[in-house]
Amino acid sequence: MASGLSWLDSSRDDQQRIRELLKLFSDTESRDELGIGQVRDAFSDLLFPGTSVIQTRARYLLMVPWCYQEAQRRGLRGDRLAAQVDRNERKVIDALLRGDDTEGVIGRRAGVGVRTLPSSIYAGALLRYGIRTGDDEAAPDRRLAAGLAEAGELTDRSSGTWHPTLPPAPAGFPNDVAGGLLLQPNEARWLRERILAAAPSTLLAYLLEPEHRPGWDSEAPWEEPVALAAPEPIGSLLRDAARFSLAIHGAALLYNLLVAERYEKAGLTEREAPVAWYQSALQEWNERVTTEHDLKGWDRSSMWLRLKLQNPRIVGNSAARRFIDRWLDAVTSGAAGDAATDQGLRNLVGERERSVKKGQSRLVNDKLLRTWSGASGSRQLVYRWPQVRRILADIHDGCAADLPEAADALA
Repeated sequence: MASGLSWLDSSRDDQQRIRELLKLFSDTESRDELGIGQVRDAFSDLLFPGTSVIQTRARYLLMVPWCYQEAQRRGLRGDRLAAQVDRNERKVIDALLRGDDTEGVIGRRAGVGVRTLPSSIYAGALLRYGIRTGDDEAAPDRRLAAGLAEAGELTDRSSGTWHPTLPPAPAGFPNDVAGGLLLQPNEARWLRERILAAAPSTLLAYLLEPEHRPGWDSEAPWEEPVALAAPEPIGSLLRDAARFSLAIHGAALLYNLLVAERYEKAGLTEREAPVAWYQSALQEWNERVTTEHDLKGWDRSSMWLRLKLQNPRIVGNSAARRFIDRWLDAVTSGAAGDAATDQGLRNLVGERERSVKKGQSRLVNDKLLRTWSGASGSRQLVYRWPQVRRILADIHDGCAADLPEAADALA
């Protein structure tokens, strides 16, 4: 009988762990005050499939399978296998924290006692890129699951659990991790080929090509000249993503202005002059709308078609679609230029937030209003770009380390 192992997000404990993880990584893009998360994530998955805002470094895509392989070689199954994998992952955390470079180490703050381990964070990516093989595509949330070993049968690198050409773990793993989070040349080349094969015709694959390496200082993918030069259909998708990001940012700023007005009216003073700040931010946003990305000539029909193909549930989410279209209509027509004072747009945004957050709305909940940080989902969408840029850099650096000029530079 086959043993199984899976991660489910259904219990209160698991949900709390996810909330703590999101808080730990402090990515404000994960906040969805206006209920546009399905559209944001569909764009992100189209541009950068397999990624998430809680991923850190590319080598985890190899270290997680290595942790399993080490346990599987012992002939363990079921709960014993799960317990050994858990121990292996914590040994890896300890080894990485003993290294000189701890940037991106999962558990950097909590240490080996961290609750959410890399195997949960990278589960979807391992499946998406074909690193984790098998017939477990129907597992909840595409989590790592099932199909580990038949009773009495050892699992090795030739089994169906992991891709048969997965590079071997370094000597001493998991107690020692030679190279830390830096990919070795053979590992980087292998990861590049896996992603190119699994996610062709995406911006992720395009930016993995040696001649398309992005820089370090861009805050969004459309700030990269090499990304803007991507062929179709990647180019038009990126332009739609940039337009949507800029346009919907105004709604996020207006929502925060509404909260700021209520905050000041309640006599709260911990946040200094938030109303004036968001009024100014909305004015700057409107100036950008008039000069960037040609919003007035934007044909959104192809955008919605691609988003619905990526996530058919967007079709059924009519309230979100109606809100987004009404806001985008105002932006593209120029009517949103007076968003700070336009009562119709103020009502549109306020009603949307209250319908999404209900009793947790800061526009009705005085307790939550008092704990307002001064910014709630106010940053512009960049579709996981900081995390993607780091992973791209890891793979490019690893591949470049095998080139003669790179070796000369290190000599």
